[in-house]
Amino acid sequence: MTRKPDLPQLLLDTALTLFAERTYEGTQMPAVAQRAQVGVGSIYRYFPSKEALGNAAFQYAKRTLLDDLTAALADGGPVSTSREEFALLWRGFTRYAGRHHAAFVFLEHQQHDTFLAPESQALAAEVDLFAADFIERGQRSGEIRAGDPQLLVALAFGAFAGLVKHLRPGGIAELPTEALTQTEEAVWALLHREATR
Repeated sequence: MTRKPDLPQLLLDTALTLFAERTYEGTQMPAVAQRAQVGVGSIYRYFPSKEALGNAAFQYAKRTLLDDLTAALADGGPVSTSREEFALLWRGFTRYAGRHHAAFVFLEHQQHDTFLAPESQALAAEVDLFAADFIERGQRSGEIRAGDPQLLVALAFGAFAGLVKHLRPGGIAELPTEALTQTEEAVWALLHREATR
Protein backbone atom coordinates (compact mmCIF):
# COMPACT_ATOMS: atom_id res chain seq x y z
CA MET A 1 0.00 0.00 0.00
CA THR A 2 1.53 3.31 -1.08
CA ARG A 3 1.44 6.24 1.27
CA LYS A 4 -0.62 9.22 0.12
CA PRO A 5 1.56 12.33 -0.20
CA ASP A 6 1.04 15.26 2.16
CA LEU A 7 -0.75 17.57 -0.27
CA PRO A 8 -0.11 20.89 1.54
CA GLN A 9 3.61 20.05 1.74
CA LEU A 10 3.63 18.99 -1.91
CA LEU A 11 2.07 22.33 -2.84
CA LEU A 12 4.63 24.25 -0.75
CA ASP A 13 7.54 22.35 -2.27
CA THR A 14 6.15 22.84 -5.76
CA ALA A 15 5.55 26.55 -5.19
CA LEU A 16 9.09 27.02 -3.85
CA THR A 17 10.54 25.28 -6.89
CA LEU A 18 8.57 27.50 -9.24
CA PHE A 19 9.27 30.66 -7.24
CA ALA A 20 12.99 29.84 -7.49
CA GLU A 21 12.72 29.20 -11.23
CA ARG A 22 10.32 31.98 -12.24
CA THR A 23 10.15 34.31 -9.18
CA TYR A 24 7.07 34.77 -7.04
CA GLU A 25 5.71 37.46 -9.35
CA GLY A 26 6.25 35.28 -12.41
CA THR A 27 4.44 32.24 -11.00
CA GLN A 28 0.71 31.78 -11.44
CA MET A 29 -1.46 29.40 -9.45
CA PRO A 30 -2.35 27.21 -12.48
CA ALA A 31 1.39 26.60 -13.00
CA VAL A 32 1.71 25.38 -9.41
CA ALA A 33 -1.29 23.08 -9.91
CA GLN A 34 0.09 21.72 -13.17
CA ARG A 35 3.55 21.02 -11.71
CA ALA A 36 2.01 19.39 -8.62
CA GLN A 37 -0.39 17.43 -10.88
CA VAL A 38 -3.49 18.57 -9.01
CA GLY A 39 -6.46 20.73 -9.88
CA VAL A 40 -6.25 24.45 -9.14
CA GLY A 41 -9.13 24.01 -6.70
CA SER A 42 -6.94 21.74 -4.59
CA ILE A 43 -4.56 24.64 -3.95
CA TYR A 44 -7.35 26.97 -2.87
CA ARG A 45 -8.55 24.41 -0.34
CA TYR A 46 -5.35 24.97 1.61
CA PHE A 47 -4.19 28.39 0.40
CA PRO A 48 -7.03 30.83 -0.38
CA SER A 49 -4.85 33.13 -2.50
CA LYS A 50 -1.46 33.40 -4.14
CA GLU A 51 -0.40 35.68 -1.28
CA ALA A 52 -1.41 33.00 1.24
CA LEU A 53 0.65 30.42 -0.67
CA GLY A 54 3.58 32.82 -0.90
CA ASN A 55 3.48 33.55 2.81
CA ALA A 56 3.21 29.86 3.70
CA ALA A 57 6.18 29.09 1.44
CA PHE A 58 8.19 31.98 2.90
CA GLN A 59 7.42 30.93 6.48
CA TYR A 60 8.26 27.30 5.75
CA ALA A 61 11.57 28.29 4.12
CA LYS A 62 12.55 30.69 6.93
CA ARG A 63 11.51 28.32 9.71
CA THR A 64 13.44 25.45 8.11
CA LEU A 65 16.50 27.69 7.83
CA LEU A 66 16.28 28.71 11.47
CA ASP A 67 15.77 25.08 12.51
CA ASP A 68 18.81 23.96 10.48
CA LEU A 69 21.01 26.69 12.01
CA THR A 70 19.83 25.88 15.52
CA ALA A 71 20.37 22.15 14.94
CA ALA A 72 23.88 22.78 13.60
CA LEU A 73 24.77 24.68 16.77
CA ALA A 74 23.27 21.98 18.98
CA ASP A 75 24.95 19.14 17.09
CA GLY A 76 28.33 20.86 17.32
CA GLY A 77 28.32 20.95 21.10
CA PRO A 78 29.80 23.73 23.22
CA VAL A 79 31.99 26.30 21.47
CA SER A 80 34.42 28.74 23.01
CA THR A 81 35.09 31.13 20.13
CA SER A 82 33.12 32.97 17.50
CA ARG A 83 35.21 31.21 14.87
CA GLU A 84 34.02 27.82 16.13
CA GLU A 85 30.43 29.03 16.19
CA PHE A 86 30.78 30.44 12.68
CA ALA A 87 31.98 27.03 11.46
CA LEU A 88 28.83 25.43 12.86
CA LEU A 89 26.61 28.12 11.35
CA TRP A 90 28.38 27.69 8.02
CA ARG A 91 27.67 23.96 8.24
CA GLY A 92 24.01 24.72 8.93
CA PHE A 93 23.80 27.08 5.96
CA THR A 94 25.47 24.66 3.59
CA ARG A 95 23.23 21.83 4.78
CA TYR A 96 20.15 24.01 4.28
CA ALA A 97 21.22 25.25 0.85
CA GLY A 98 22.00 21.68 -0.22
CA ARG A 99 18.79 20.10 1.05
CA HIS A 100 16.45 23.00 0.30
CA HIS A 101 18.03 24.63 -2.75
CA ALA A 102 14.81 26.09 -4.14
CA ALA A 103 13.86 27.54 -0.75
CA PHE A 104 17.29 29.13 -0.39
CA VAL A 105 17.10 30.68 -3.86
CA PHE A 106 13.59 31.95 -3.15
CA LEU A 107 14.68 33.56 0.13
CA GLU A 108 17.95 35.06 -1.00
CA HIS A 109 17.43 36.17 -4.59
CA GLN A 110 14.00 37.79 -4.57
CA GLN A 111 12.11 40.70 -3.10
CA HIS A 112 9.35 39.64 -0.74
CA ASP A 113 7.99 42.94 0.51
CA THR A 114 5.13 42.98 -1.99
CA PHE A 115 3.22 40.14 -0.32
CA LEU A 116 4.58 39.41 3.18
CA ALA A 117 2.03 39.27 5.99
CA PRO A 118 2.91 40.42 9.53
CA GLU A 119 3.57 36.82 10.63
CA SER A 120 6.10 36.39 7.83
CA GLN A 121 7.75 39.71 8.65
CA ALA A 122 8.02 38.69 12.32
CA LEU A 123 9.69 35.40 11.39
CA ALA A 124 12.12 37.21 9.08
CA ALA A 125 12.96 39.56 11.96
CA GLU A 126 13.57 36.55 14.22
CA VAL A 127 16.11 35.13 11.77
CA ASP A 128 17.76 38.55 11.44
CA LEU A 129 18.04 38.84 15.24
CA PHE A 130 19.54 35.35 15.45
CA ALA A 131 22.28 36.37 13.02
CA ALA A 132 22.83 39.83 14.54
CA ASP A 133 23.18 38.27 17.99
CA PHE A 134 26.06 36.13 16.72
CA ILE A 135 27.78 39.23 15.31
CA GLU A 136 27.26 41.28 18.47
CA ARG A 137 28.66 38.53 20.71
CA GLY A 138 31.67 38.22 18.43
CA GLN A 139 32.21 41.97 18.54
CA ARG A 140 32.09 41.95 22.35
CA SER A 141 34.70 39.17 22.43
CA GLY A 142 36.90 41.08 19.98
CA GLU A 143 36.82 38.39 17.28
CA ILE A 144 34.48 40.14 14.84
CA ARG A 145 35.19 43.54 13.34
CA ALA A 146 33.34 46.64 14.46
CA GLY A 147 30.36 47.79 12.44
CA ASP A 148 26.60 47.62 12.17
CA PRO A 149 25.71 43.96 12.89
CA GLN A 150 22.97 43.94 10.24
CA LEU A 151 25.40 45.19 7.59
CA LEU A 152 27.96 42.55 8.53
CA VAL A 153 25.25 39.88 8.40
CA ALA A 154 24.24 41.16 4.94
CA LEU A 155 27.89 41.00 3.84
CA ALA A 156 28.28 37.38 4.94
CA PHE A 157 24.85 36.30 3.65
CA GLY A 158 25.51 38.05 0.37
CA ALA A 159 28.78 36.19 -0.07
CA PHE A 160 27.10 32.86 0.67
CA ALA A 161 24.16 33.64 -1.63
CA GLY A 162 26.60 34.62 -4.38
CA LEU A 163 28.39 31.31 -3.96
CA VAL A 164 25.14 29.36 -4.25
CA LYS A 165 24.13 31.38 -7.31
CA HIS A 166 27.52 30.76 -8.92
CA LEU A 167 27.14 27.01 -8.43
CA ARG A 168 23.73 26.67 -10.09
CA PRO A 169 22.14 24.43 -11.21
CA GLY A 170 23.77 21.75 -9.05
CA GLY A 171 24.04 24.03 -6.05
CA ILE A 172 26.32 23.82 -3.08
CA ALA A 173 25.76 20.10 -2.65
CA GLU A 174 28.16 19.50 -5.57
CA LEU A 175 30.99 21.66 -4.15
CA PRO A 176 33.98 19.55 -3.06
CA THR A 177 34.77 19.60 0.67
CA GLU A 178 38.10 21.37 0.14
CA ALA A 179 36.45 24.17 -1.84
CA LEU A 180 33.73 24.47 0.79
CA THR A 181 36.39 24.86 3.49
CA GLN A 182 38.17 27.53 1.43
CA THR A 183 34.98 29.50 0.94
CA GLU A 184 34.19 29.23 4.65
CA GLU A 185 37.61 30.72 5.43
CA ALA A 186 37.05 33.52 2.92
CA VAL A 187 33.66 34.48 4.36
CA TRP A 188 35.03 34.33 7.92
CA ALA A 189 37.80 36.71 6.79
CA LEU A 190 35.09 39.23 5.87
CA LEU A 191 33.89 39.22 9.48
CA HIS A 192 37.06 38.58 11.43
CA ARG A 193 38.76 41.39 13.29
CA GLU A 194 42.50 41.24 12.72
CA ALA A 195 44.60 41.46 15.87
CA THR A 196 46.26 44.85 16.27
CA ARG A 197 50.01 44.98 16.78
